[in-house]
Amino acid sequence: MTYEDATRRLVELARANGGRVTAAQVEADEELSSDHATVSAAARALGGGTNVFSYDEEDDERDWFPFSGLVLSELSSQHV
Repeated sequence: MTYEDATRRLVELARANGGRVTAAQVEADEELSSDHATVSAAARALGGGTNVFSYDEEDDERDWFPFSGLVLSELSSQHV
């Protein structure tokens, strides 16, 4: 999986879920779970970007994804 593929898939998941993607969704996704390092790097880059917010929850039981979730504000403000 390339960095661009990982970014694209994270955005697709967020788009399908009203602008949000959770660690559980990412870790359950076959495509994303095939390359933890690349997907984690893409998530960190997205999380540090404009209009994307990362968040952490204490009991999210995530295994390898760096955040509890991401909120893509441009997508959450649209009706998807």
